[in-house]
Amino acid sequence: MRPPSQSNSAASQSQTAASAEFHDTDREVIETKIREALETLSQIRVTVMNHESADEQVLQQRVDRLVKGYAEMHTIKDRLNVSVPEEVLAYIRDGRNPDEFTSQFMERVASENQFTNGKIAALTNFKHEFEEKLREFFPEESSARLDRQKPPKVDS
Repeated sequence: MRPPSQSNSAASQSQTAASAEFHDTDREVIETKIREALETLSQIRVTVMNHESADEQVLQQRVDRLVKGYAEMHTIKDRLNVSVPEEVLAYIRDGRNPDEFTSQFMERVASENQFTNGKIAALTNFKHEFEEKLREFFPEESSARLDRQKPPKVDS
């Protein structure tokens, strides 16, 4: 028999795996429902543009299907844990493509990464030059101090 801590740990891991699988399934369902809603909205648009009295029943069926899809999405939404950045929502509100945000964000991150790497290289060069000058002008004092500060080398 397992000790209680191992038993609880195994149960917790099992629940986490089941929750992740459940979450993925819900996400897939919501994505499918969104695609279906978009398709239904497109069909409604076409029906309204070509409006004839015989199309009223078809229009009503499509609106009912859209409402039912929204209701199903509403029941699933509480089980999802999805966070969308406010900036992305602002892009969508402004009628812009959220992929633009992703592209601009990646460019900004790459630029900041390059800038940070430049700072690191500059500081590393400064450190080496500073240590060199310390050894040149204060050989006894700096030698002992700098050797103590170096991390031990690890043999591979």
